[in-house]
Amino acid sequence: MLLFRNVAMSKVALAVALGLLSAPASGLLRADDKKDDDKLDKKVVEIVKKTGDFYKKAKSFHVEGEVVTKSKDKDDVKVHLVYQIERPNSLSLKTKVNGDATKGPDVVSDGKTLTLHAKARKQYMQEDAPEKMADIGLKLQRLGAGMAGMLFVNVLADDPADLLMQGVNSCSYVGKEKLNGTDVHRMKFSQDQFDWELWVAAEGKPLVLRAVLIREGDDGKITVTETYKNWKVDGAIAKDVFTFKAPKESKKVDSFEDSSDK
Repeated sequence: MLLFRNVAMSKVALAVALGLLSAPASGLLRADDKKDDDKLDKKVVEIVKKTGDFYKKAKSFHVEGEVVTKSKDKDDVKVHLVYQIERPNSLSLKTKVNGDATKGPDVVSDGKTLTLHAKARKQYMQEDAPEKMADIGLKLQRLGAGMAGMLFVNVLADDPADLLMQGVNSCSYVGKEKLNGTDVHRMKFSQDQFDWELWVAAEGKPLVLRAVLIREGDDGKITVTETYKNWKVDGAIAKDVFTFKAPKESKKVDSFEDSSDK
């Protein structure tokens, strides 16, 4: 489990803090797995390398996304998110859960302080911001794929392509498709505990437009689909985007578990 520095938080407490019943916490990270190069499609590896290099070199980007989690016998959870990022270590993630802006996490780093705001709980925690974007990306992993998406944990890494391929046992090129009118490369990947897919723009900038994670949960298959649009790469971002202004009703806490109402 990944933790904020000096703050321990159970998965249950985090789910309550974010106003969710549950959300899968798997990312695309299994560095201890070994790959069989014969099962890695060279075309896929090349596309992932090109995509990873593109995001590695980007100085800033803005994107809107939607993450939908589907699981057996549970209502779908739909999270709208907006990421704005500027290197070396400024980030803003704003979310809405099922259309409700009072639920879900907001994450803000102004380069000096990193804030996690649990809006449903009306509480927020703060710590020193990591110096590198890769470390901020790892902070997002603890929110789970269903909240923050699985993409940004990986593309904010020092070497996005390497991290995306870590733990991949096999991958294949499905082919070119149309996604919302855009030509895309569709690729499939398999790891020990889950499978995933990636759709990357086939023309121009290699923008990730969709990613899907499929894994087995305690009660059956869980599918997390994230779709992205309105990418703006290396454009100017207003500085106040990275400023956290605590709502009057929200209280600063050392841990979301340190609450009298739990």
